[in-house]
Amino acid sequence: MKNIFAVAHLTLKEGLGQKILYSVLILALMVIFFAVLLSGFFMRDIAKIIIDFSLAAVSLGGLLVPFLITVNLVAGDLENRTIFSLLAAPLPRSAYITGKFIGLGLLAGVIMLILSSAGLLAVWAGKMLYGVHFFKMFSPASYITAVFMNYMAVLLLNSLVILWCCLTNSSFLVTLLTIASYLIGQTIDDIVMFISAPNSGVPLSHSIKITISIAKYIFPNLAAFDFKQMAAHGLHIPWSDTITMTAYAMVYSITALSLAIIIFQRRDLP
Repeated sequence: MKNIFAVAHLTLKEGLGQKILYSVLILALMVIFFAVLLSGFFMRDIAKIIIDFSLAAVSLGGLLVPFLITVNLVAGDLENRTIFSLLAAPLPRSAYITGKFIGLGLLAGVIMLILSSAGLLAVWAGKMLYGVHFFKMFSPASYITAVFMNYMAVLLLNSLVILWCCLTNSSFLVTLLTIASYLIGQTIDDIVMFISAPNSGVPLSHSIKITISIAKYIFPNLAAFDFKQMAAHGLHIPWSDTITMTAYAMVYSITALSLAIIIFQRRDLP
């Protein structure tokens, strides 16, 4: 456990030192700031626009970790062979993978906490500027739940990126696999519903249907974690959905990390 927390602390420290991190954070904060100003042009949807922009900024900040930081820190360690200095400690490979995941998860949590807090400040500023009556439908519980579900999706995607990092030394290939995983995870549910519709009007071959069915179970359903619209309209997010999706994210992440550890332990490092 000591080794795991040491790697997690080092990963968090390295992540906070990334210059691009602050650039994206500033951009996300600007998005939230301009949301307060632009919402005044849509007087009937002031609260919805502010919450939409705020949650979008939170999502952007969270996705920064798997798309950029994880690829840079994990795949970069393998590609640049800096991992040898860590494993020479000696450090078990399983502790390295687990510590990286925890450290990157903490980094994503810090980023999303800052941005979600800024979003709540934007709601407060909107109340001061436009009046409390525009925010009667705002539900802090739904907002926080939507942020938490977004965070679980980021953790899930992060575990998958670590798995890709253990399969290849190429940062470029890991980036492509990450983009593909995200796009599939956001669209797979709609595709399955489309091909399941009896009157879709588009004949599909049996092999394509099998491929889509397999992809449904291999790649995560990231779209199922998106509760932004419900939070923007102040709708109650059922606890059953929250618990189910949290369990799904945990099981998927543990499975992906277990595979990553098995592959990494049997892998001959160049």
